[in-house]
Amino acid sequence: MKIEILPSEISGVVSAPASKSIAQRYVAAALLAAGETTIRHYPNSEDPFHARKLAEALGAIVQLSKNTLTIKGGFPANEIHGIRSPQKNLFAGESGFASRLFVPIAALHNSEKVLNGTGTLLNRPFFEFEPYLNPFGVTVSTNEGKLPLTFSGQLTAGKAELSAANSSQFLSGMLMALPRCTGDSELVVTELNSKPYIDLTLAVMKMFGVAVKEDNGTYFIKGSQKYKPQDVSVDGDWSGAVPLLIAGALTATEGLLVKNLNTRLPQADQAILDVFDLAKVKYTQNENSVKVFASTIHAFDFDATHCPDLFPCLAVLASFGNGVSTLKGAKRLAVKESNRATAIVEEFAKSGIRVIVRGDDMMIYPGHARPAIWNVHKDHRMVMAGALFGIAGAKTVLQNPEVISKSYPDFFKDIQSIGAKMK
Repeated sequence: MKIEILPSEISGVVSAPASKSIAQRYVAAALLAAGETTIRHYPNSEDPFHARKLAEALGAIVQLSKNTLTIKGGFPANEIHGIRSPQKNLFAGESGFASRLFVPIAALHNSEKVLNGTGTLLNRPFFEFEPYLNPFGVTVSTNEGKLPLTFSGQLTAGKAELSAANSSQFLSGMLMALPRCTGDSELVVTELNSKPYIDLTLAVMKMFGVAVKEDNGTYFIKGSQKYKPQDVSVDGDWSGAVPLLIAGALTATEGLLVKNLNTRLPQADQAILDVFDLAKVKYTQNENSVKVFASTIHAFDFDATHCPDLFPCLAVLASFGNGVSTLKGAKRLAVKESNRATAIVEEFAKSGIRVIVRGDDMMIYPGHARPAIWNVHKDHRMVMAGALFGIAGAKTVLQNPEVISKSYPDFFKDIQSIGAKMK
């Protein structure tokens, strides 16, 4: 499959998709809550699909009606609450977050389990589970640091020092699981990157009645806490809104209004507004939306260490700037759906934009965009970036763009509704 994106002027109104990051955390909390949780505005992308399938595999009774998900949970004491026993084999699709979130939770039940996945997930590292889980009574083995991952033994309370240099996803799983253990736990976390994602995990836990105290990188977790069923709605996804907002910043002379965006829960990619301030992008914000206008993009320097998913689209924004921009945090990009640093350098070069990565810094040199055929590297974020080049620069052909379904299945429909020209 190929899609051709042509230079366009964006305008009108569009709604941000529901957040897959929030949705997956809601599913995990609902699995742990004894009773029935209702999750409204549940996204239809692939990662949330696999999150709910993991909850089912662990014994929850899950029903989806239109975009409302109900989950009858009670894990790990399923038999007390009249729901199924967990399965041995767990499947996470290509979801890096769901795979790392649900393993510590699954380990609350004392039985051997095997986690597997497909596609790009098979090339992503899982060696960090061993130091995370071993101090808490769980034995782990992998295929030379990759899936499948086999684990056995029951998660118990304890104390450990853990590094979160490569990913905070493992830590989210531990923080959600340990409150269900008998006895208190303590996690001393070093090199924590992507802290906003941990803040989001803690905020969701608080919504479901579970508290964790944090002091200068140490997390104090009281044991024997109970998750309480809730009726919740999934907020709009700032990550999915970023390409929409940047399309507006580059082409929307009359303005583009992106609805379904609020700051009720912390989302890392809300940092796009900090970038807009640095780049002198014209926008207005209210409680539930952002309106952005075509602007002269000023060169900017921005540390994206805590929001690495922004890199591809921010690099596009910088490509239309009035000088060289620098993004810090490039080391975070090696183990995403693709090696995003390499992918950005290669594909941007096809579009006439020079990008240099030196250590943790990525420098983007603006240039005159030219027509290109992009390999999106099986990466949904690269699809978004390529589409932006087509809209704001020159004709861009995206090969295999269907990988966008991982996070934003309606992406092409939405950008077309606001004026993007495509074939």
